[in-house]
Amino acid sequence: MNSRIILALTAVACVAAWLLTRDQESDRATPPGPIAPTAQLATIGQAGWFSSMSQAAGPPATAGSGAQVHGRNGRAIDLGGLNIAQYIASRVGAARSGDPKAAYEVYQAESVCATNADPVADYQFPAEREKFLRERAGLVKLCEGLSPAQVQERLGFLGTAARAGHIGAQVDFYMEGPFGREFDMAENAADPAVKQWKADAIGYLKQAGDKCDHFALALLATVYDAGQLTERDMRSSMAYSIAAAVPRKKPMSEEQLRSRFGDEMSAEDFHRARQLGEQLALQACPR
Repeated sequence: MNSRIILALTAVACVAAWLLTRDQESDRATPPGPIAPTAQLATIGQAGWFSSMSQAAGPPATAGSGAQVHGRNGRAIDLGGLNIAQYIASRVGAARSGDPKAAYEVYQAESVCATNADPVADYQFPAEREKFLRERAGLVKLCEGLSPAQVQERLGFLGTAARAGHIGAQVDFYMEGPFGREFDMAENAADPAVKQWKADAIGYLKQAGDKCDHFALALLATVYDAGQLTERDMRSSMAYSIAAAVPRKKPMSEEQLRSRFGDEMSAEDFHRARQLGEQLALQACPR
């Protein structure tokens, strides 16, 4: 495993901890601690990066328990004592009619079952691995009656919610990647479906960022740093990093900005990036 993948997976663990604390209704809670530098945030197409969130999400519920279960993105879902198939059946009609809330709830539920066949992460202690395997067995039972086709159709419901402006869906659209599985973006850059997904993903992140969602703003900083969805642009990366810090009320200092970006752009570009960041922050999060 190369160093870039290791770096991405390390970042995922931090992002997962944040996602688990985010309020389900607003998706706007403040994460504990600072956002990682943009170069260290996870990017799409890295092995196991989204399923790592699922494995970090905690124990699953069992049918009839009334407990919460966690989706593929790490967010909690209250099944209300139902199994996954029952929960979906109660919402899929509205979801197919274009209701963004129902569409996102169906996506979330179907995503619970998306990682049951994924490779098991490395555990330092055998007892931890056994605990995870027991929890996965509970998820498999919870997902009984749900077909692989239903699991895969979650991406369609996710797109419905994202197009309607659902912030959580707009962020998850990027995080799922074009096909909802491990994917080499560089080797398939010419694929028309991938090109369309890139345009949609960055557009949705910008829409969510314009609503002052600090996770979307931080991901945009990552997008422009990594250069996977669009050309690498460190001025935009710095600008979105500045904007992302505003809703968290943790503005980046001059020292932090110069340490992170100073060596990668001219003094003029640095000044313009700062101005752009302030404009983006004012636009997204007006005082």
